Amino acid sequence: MRAEAAPWWAKLTALGKTTELDVLEAARGGDPRAARQLVAALSEAAHGLAWRMLGNTADAQDVVQEGFIKLLNSRFRGESKLATYFHTLIARLCLDRLRSPGRVHEVWDEDHVTEDPSPNPEQTLALHQSADQVQQALMQLPPRQRLALNLWAHHDASVADIAHTLDIPSNAAHQLLHRAKINLKHHLKAMGHD
Repeated sequence: MRAEAAPWWAKLTALGKTTELDVLEAARGGDPRAARQLVAALSEAAHGLAWRMLGNTADAQDVVQEGFIKLLNSRFRGESKLATYFHTLIARLCLDRLRSPGRVHEVWDEDHVTEDPSPNPEQTLALHQSADQVQQALMQLPPRQRLALNLWAHHDASVADIAHTLDIPSNAAHQLLHRAKINLKHHLKAMGHD
């Protein structure tokens, strides 16, 4: 049996920080070590989510940066895990960006390294498909379906987590995820993949 890793904020216990909320409060108060720890702990997964939603590196970096600003100015008080709260911020910022008027829909950022910046616990989406082809198919999904699928596949989110992130009932989140899987399969098939 694998030993459970220490929480990301455990490195700061020498500073008197015993919870992730303590680290956030220290970062809000101007502690540069706490701020660096927050960024190090939350950036990779947030960037992965933003990149898969928006399709290019520059937009993903902008959204993650905006997300950290919103996090530091938020009223988060530890009602949920900080990572869950931050993912919700990033997801909503991505949806806002996708809805913005005049947005040019870029299907794929050719300069982006094709390796996924975050771990993929499900790996069901990428079976026998290259990362480029899956990303192109994902970019053809409507934004809410894309978000639901990304949260489920890349962030191990449950239907309840997806519902919370999108602020919709659980049954609607379940249907949304189901439609996303069907539509992704349809787009991959149309691209010549079984």
